[in-house]
Amino acid sequence: MARKTSMVQPTPASAEPLAGTLASIGAMNIEQLRSYWRKTFASDPPAAFSRDLLARAISYRLQAAALSDMGASTARLLRCLGRPGVEAPRQVKVGSVIIREYQGVVHEVLVVPGGFCWQGHNFDSLSTIAKKITGTSWNGPRFFGLRSKKEPTQPDEGGSSGVQTASARAGGRRSSVRAGSTSERAP
Repeated sequence: MARKTSMVQPTPASAEPLAGTLASIGAMNIEQLRSYWRKTFASDPPAAFSRDLLARAISYRLQAAALSDMGASTARLLRCLGRPGVEAPRQVKVGSVIIREYQGVVHEVLVVPGGFCWQGHNFDSLSTIAKKITGTSWNGPRFFGLRSKKEPTQPDEGGSSGVQTASARAGGRRSSVRAGSTSERAP
């Protein structure tokens, strides 16, 4: 199953006027930039913005309008990464094998384009596979060790409250991801 890409490639004809406009923005003084801001954003520019910041914001807006803005998934990822203590979502590549031992049985899941293959059947999500294995609803990436659940722990001797991840707990589940010939232990 091929995935559609929504990446917009500028044509040379549409990129030339934009390049000229961006070059002229770089040469403007602060008063010219404030005037250009009013035309572009239909509002007064923030008084605290420096010349450089005005030029960057205007340039971004023009490029986003001409070449399309970032996708929703990219914006969501950037918002997520901007929060302290948040780990980036793990991306598993096609061809990787995710291994999970559950109740003494080893389960191997192959990552295929558009989903996952387990026991010869294709599934759209790891959560569906985890439910078939356990009989109860699970967060698939968490079940297979691709995402950790942060749990509060007792404060350490220094008085700060520690956070213990699932990988730091003793015992429990064993899961790993294999890509090609290398073996990597998942957190």
